[in-house]
Amino acid sequence: MNRKREIYRIMDVNLDRASEGLRVIEDAVRFGLNDYRLTQEVRQLRHFLIKVAEEIPHFRWRQRMSCREVEKDVGTGLGKEEKREGFENLVKANFRRVQEAERSLEEFVKLLSSELGQRFKKLRFQTYSLEKKVAMRLEKRYDFSLYVITDSSLVKDEDFEEKLKEVVSNGATAVQLREKTLSSSAFFKKALLVRKMIPEDLPFIVNDRVDIAVASGADGVHLGQDDLPISAARKVLGDHKIIGASTHSVEQAQQAEREGADYVAIGPVFSTATKPGVGPAKGIEIIAKTKEKVNIPVIAIGGINSNNVEKTLKAGADGVAVISAVFKEANAGLATRRLSKKIEAIKKEK
Repeated sequence: MNRKREIYRIMDVNLDRASEGLRVIEDAVRFGLNDYRLTQEVRQLRHFLIKVAEEIPHFRWRQRMSCREVEKDVGTGLGKEEKREGFENLVKANFRRVQEAERSLEEFVKLLSSELGQRFKKLRFQTYSLEKKVAMRLEKRYDFSLYVITDSSLVKDEDFEEKLKEVVSNGATAVQLREKTLSSSAFFKKALLVRKMIPEDLPFIVNDRVDIAVASGADGVHLGQDDLPISAARKVLGDHKIIGASTHSVEQAQQAEREGADYVAIGPVFSTATKPGVGPAKGIEIIAKTKEKVNIPVIAIGGINSNNVEKTLKAGADGVAVISAVFKEANAGLATRRLSKKIEAIKKEK
């Protein structure tokens, strides 16, 4: 008995399942995560699926349509519609759908071509790899709206713990430990202290030092233009850690995204004495220009305070990085709370 028609029906339905699932995933990483690199990978995988399907013998569009019999499909009424509990659950369910469809394609196409069976197998393993990348990216959906950077020049050692507690409890959404003058040993000890003090759901970033970020259990590292390249840092940290980059132009921000940064800090937006040598103020115009060109979060840095935070965020920044605006104030907690409330109000207006 010739089973080609049945085989074509099976391949037709599974090609639809796989391509539809990949489209859902593509929309999720494109619009939900704003991730350019992952969007490109999903799109390439979807196009590769179509390309391989076109190589199936005698399986062009006309043949597919001729064997499609939706009204005779005994499985159309089986099962209940699955609930989707949250964004992550939706993405996970569609990866499962794609992988199951690819497995069925791999097995049934072997009846026509063993070589194509291997092609579909390769495609299935590419999907497994892509799922891991997307899962890692989903874990890194952090709130960088109020990114507070510590600075020894503004906070005395004896006041550090108390100041940090005030900042964390009053609305900071991320904390970076920045130490330009401490020895490696002292920097490491301070990083361990910060790790103990900061809640697990609040990103803790170490400035410059990949080794100290790893050793202290920090959530990630922030790199300057003269620090270890992002690609090298990623090899050390792995996909699950956060890597941020200081940038001073749209081109540098684009390069950082291409190399795998999870966010960029752009600036100085306004003049600042905290980070000398970074050049003149860029103005809020650079924020909008950067947002047009990159798909990762853009954090504005440099001279930001309660007086200019509104126009900074309305220019398109996903968050603001502050040092002096918090630690130069007599009450760091109160300064943090005021900024946090302003940011929340601005976000509601958007």
